[in-house]
Amino acid sequence: MKKLRLFYKLFFPFFLLGISIVVGFSVFIYNSTYHSVEEEFLKDKQNYTKQILNNVEQKVRTIEYGYTAYSSTATFETIFKKPLSGKDFDTYRDIKKEISYIEMMGIEGSQHNLISLAENWGIIDGSLKKLSEEEIAGYKEKYVEEATQSLFWRPTSIGIEMIMTLPVYQRDKFALGISNIPRSSIDEIVDNEQDSLVEIYNSKNELLYSSRKKERILSHENYEKMINEGENIKIVDTDDKKFVYAQSDYNRWIYVVQINPKEISNMINNTRIGLLIVSTLLIILVGIISYMLANSFSRPIRKLQEKLAIDHLSGQKNELSLVADSVDKIIGQNETLMASLTMQKPQLETLFVLSLFRNRITTNEAKHRLKQFGYFFNDRHHFYTGLIQIDNMDSQKIVEKDLYLLALNNIVEEIVPAKERLIPIVLNDEMQATIFITDVNDHDSSRRIMKYYEEIQSAAKEYLNITISIGISPVYLTLISSKKAVDLAKEALHYRVNVGPESIIFYDDIAPLLNDASISKYPVELQNELLNTIRSGNEEEVQETVDTLINEIFRMNKNPVSLEVTLIRLINEIIQLGQLLGAEAKIFDSIKPLYYEAINAYYPARIKQMLIEHLITPIIISTQDKTDKEFRSLSDKIVQIIQTEYDQEISLDIIADRLHYNPNYLSSVFKKEYGENFVDYLMGFRLQKAKSLLEETNIPIKEIAEKLQYRNSQNFIRFFKKKVGMTPGDYRKQYNH
Repeated sequence: MKKLRLFYKLFFPFFLLGISIVVGFSVFIYNSTYHSVEEEFLKDKQNYTKQILNNVEQKVRTIEYGYTAYSSTATFETIFKKPLSGKDFDTYRDIKKEISYIEMMGIEGSQHNLISLAENWGIIDGSLKKLSEEEIAGYKEKYVEEATQSLFWRPTSIGIEMIMTLPVYQRDKFALGISNIPRSSIDEIVDNEQDSLVEIYNSKNELLYSSRKKERILSHENYEKMINEGENIKIVDTDDKKFVYAQSDYNRWIYVVQINPKEISNMINNTRIGLLIVSTLLIILVGIISYMLANSFSRPIRKLQEKLAIDHLSGQKNELSLVADSVDKIIGQNETLMASLTMQKPQLETLFVLSLFRNRITTNEAKHRLKQFGYFFNDRHHFYTGLIQIDNMDSQKIVEKDLYLLALNNIVEEIVPAKERLIPIVLNDEMQATIFITDVNDHDSSRRIMKYYEEIQSAAKEYLNITISIGISPVYLTLISSKKAVDLAKEALHYRVNVGPESIIFYDDIAPLLNDASISKYPVELQNELLNTIRSGNEEEVQETVDTLINEIFRMNKNPVSLEVTLIRLINEIIQLGQLLGAEAKIFDSIKPLYYEAINAYYPARIKQMLIEHLITPIIISTQDKTDKEFRSLSDKIVQIIQTEYDQEISLDIIADRLHYNPNYLSSVFKKEYGENFVDYLMGFRLQKAKSLLEETNIPIKEIAEKLQYRNSQNFIRFFKKKVGMTPGDYRKQYNH
């Protein structure tokens, strides 16, 4: 079907708007990522430059210190102002020893020489050499006579050369210390793993070192600009290049590291590709959504045009209404998104605390998350975990339990200061949990926590009209132990079954009691009585028996674990009975809450209610027809036995053994079917047989009594007279008459 013009008027704006949003968002993300990566990259380069400066300067100062220290010795002037020949081995050895010391303390691989300007000799390349007058004159002219300083650094073809006039602290200079530092040694100090261009300039703007062995990249103008900046380390843009430079406070050397923009580009290449793929997918998604929206919004117009022949003007007027509705929808979505973003931090913190309680977080991850949330803990901080559970609630409030737990969570948040806790959370559909923060030297921490919970109990009773109980774990040292702490707090809370509702229980207080060996005690006789009443289907008797049985279980089992085991055993026995009675299988598919209630057993009334409503009553209803048929069949069998064996010794116990049933159960079944108990029915039937024998035969009364299993005929006569109003003899006379 051909699309209306309205469809394209809607589709293209939607599509272009979506593309603009996607592109704008992608550009924003890319720029933010690029600037963030660039900032970290530049910081790394600055640190690298500072490291080069410190490493080189340390080695240089060590060499200078070596020469200075040696020239300050008492023997230096004596040695270097007298001639030295091959016979002066001891002096030569002393000089070599000092040179070796400088080599050891200085830059590895460097060559160190000492020259006597006074006597024209020098220790050069480890050997004693005689220098010519021209060489000595050249040294003096360049470094002594016309020089205003005592230390000179200059580049050489193989590295850097240092010349130092000695002694340093005397005006009369009569010796030189010369050190040749090869490029390879400087390369090791620079440690250029990043393969960046590194250059070092001395205070005279001479290039001392370049990692690329090229001409200097720093022009004289840029050098002067760096000198004039007056900052130790800075990033400088020059022409189309960017540098990180650092100036030494010690010798005013300039250390330059060139920044390669391609490095940053390579670092975010994966981000660029990822954004491109995501943007493409989002644009496709925007196209699909735009098509669907345009088609959806134009469909009513098309139907109106087809059915009512609405003109274009009317259609345009209706478009404005549709656009307004769309704008309202977008505004609402944006407000929801903003609210969601505002709530993001508390939600993340809540998930973090839940992860602690479920032991789903590592130590390093926990430290990182705590730092993100603004928490800073050390060895001085200890922790407690407190659990709140609502005491018994009526059925109306149980439906709203989640709301009550949220309200309790808000009360905890208001009463306990934020600096003394992590964010309170609703742990599950039964409990609220809080991790308390205490100081190792705070000896009143448990008392203060008790006070907070007393205030929370008062607020819950006043504002929510409910009572609550609290379980508190022992103190623990690290948040990673929160899983164990919450389990111990639950154990403390379980002990409420012994102390009653509205309790505040510290695990440390009950630990000795929980550690005592406890054997679960099970009232078997009461259980059998309950099972028989379930078979009979008498709901009133079931109610009474359940009440007695649960009270007895709670009385006999004080330990929460024993109580839990006993209640679960009872539930299993009832389920087994229901299966034997042929109850519907779906009844047992929904009893998980009953097991949960048994595991968290605090209130006998709640257990009784759930047993009756969720298990026993459905079993009775499901098996009622079958039970009625069984009762009728059993009753008929009993009646048949009575009618055929009335003249024999017969009792309910004998019949029960024959039919393999419990006598009490048969008694209740018979009474339910015939409205009278077994003995009354048996005596009544024998009475009718006695009347028949008296009416139809001349058998003596004594034989009739024996036939009807009366051991004493007088007992038969008294019973007959009581029921009929006359003796058997009078009855026979009356009938025969």
